[in-house]
Amino acid sequence: MKKRLAFVTNPLDSGFKSSISIVTLELAKRLLAENEVTVYTSSGKDERPAPDGISVRRLQAGPDKTLRRLTGRLKPLYSLKKPFFSSPLYYPWYGTRLALDLKKGGFDIVHVHNFTQFVPVIRALNPGMKIVLHMHSEWLSQLDNRTMRRRVKYADMVLSCSEHITARTRNAFPEAAWKCRTLHNGVDLNRFSRAPGAKAVKGTKKKRTLLSVGRITPDKGLHTVIDAFNSLASRYPDLELCHIGQERITPVEFLIELSADPLVSSLKAFYPGSYSKRVMERLDPALSSRVIFAGHVSHSEMASKYREAMIFLNASYHEPFGMPIAEAMACGLPVVASRTGGIPEIVENGFSGLLVEPGNADALAAAAAELLENASLRDCLARAGLERVKERFSWDSIAAELAEFYRGAARS
Repeated sequence: MKKRLAFVTNPLDSGFKSSISIVTLELAKRLLAENEVTVYTSSGKDERPAPDGISVRRLQAGPDKTLRRLTGRLKPLYSLKKPFFSSPLYYPWYGTRLALDLKKGGFDIVHVHNFTQFVPVIRALNPGMKIVLHMHSEWLSQLDNRTMRRRVKYADMVLSCSEHITARTRNAFPEAAWKCRTLHNGVDLNRFSRAPGAKAVKGTKKKRTLLSVGRITPDKGLHTVIDAFNSLASRYPDLELCHIGQERITPVEFLIELSADPLVSSLKAFYPGSYSKRVMERLDPALSSRVIFAGHVSHSEMASKYREAMIFLNASYHEPFGMPIAEAMACGLPVVASRTGGIPEIVENGFSGLLVEPGNADALAAAAAELLENASLRDCLARAGLERVKERFSWDSIAAELAEFYRGAARS
């Protein structure tokens, strides 16, 4: 008999555009054989259907948006360790409606992404339901320990998208270490995988293009990429840079103010003000025609963008996992990435890619130059990167691992 499984993705993402929504849908469609799957999100103007077989429940978040006009004024009363976004007053209507709807639906397992404040209310109204809390940030170990401990206690399993986060969670809650597990993000190999060196169109020549992908926000380090390109451009007159992603600034209280890393904390210098403007001011005006800001590109179109480039650059200051890095590797693109967060779990330095210290534009430029000069090295890293993704980060194997986690939770 199939289990009834509910995923709770970001209630702010009615269009399934966020990375968490991508994770949710990729896992959900691979778990349909053993489960009846429902995905919970909000209603909105940009609604998109889920893959066939997955039911979508859209709950109204409008009352919470109205309430936030009032509760938002209380933000100054909250502290660094007890921020407004983690409080029960952040989307309380949605959380309560969610818990009631789960009870009505008779679900066996509910899989909640990031919104820890939903866990207590779900547990209160669904005492027999298995709750999986899945974190894509370090909030459990960074926020008020007493509050987070209560939420961890109510969860039957706590997943993190990298061992980097899992280790910190276990250290923060040693009594719950037994139920903390790592479930890496993955790659759809059918969409992204292709042998390194293969040409998209017969007879075409691969452009000398550096590609970076990610939200335009200080913690993703686009300013470091621009600084590196400024130093590379004079040495390689045909070199171009393409960045894919829109400006969507990480709120300072979500990461910058919480981090114990001085380098991440230093990014507060970019707040407030226009980060995009700061980035453009760093770019040598003579190079503007060689830099493309492509904006938003749908996930379904990303494979072709990776394949058009020669080298993938990541300059993140903080990265829980780094899904675009794994996708680039699956497309046979050699990568240079920051040695931070979960990225070293994807990239083995010197074997399946090159790692550099975050914030170091000179090191990023030097690593990119090494690859530009050495086609053999590019090919070796690309082939090793593809094999690593196939072995460790396919959605099929990750979904199978999650199914086994569920079975273990059911037995406990």
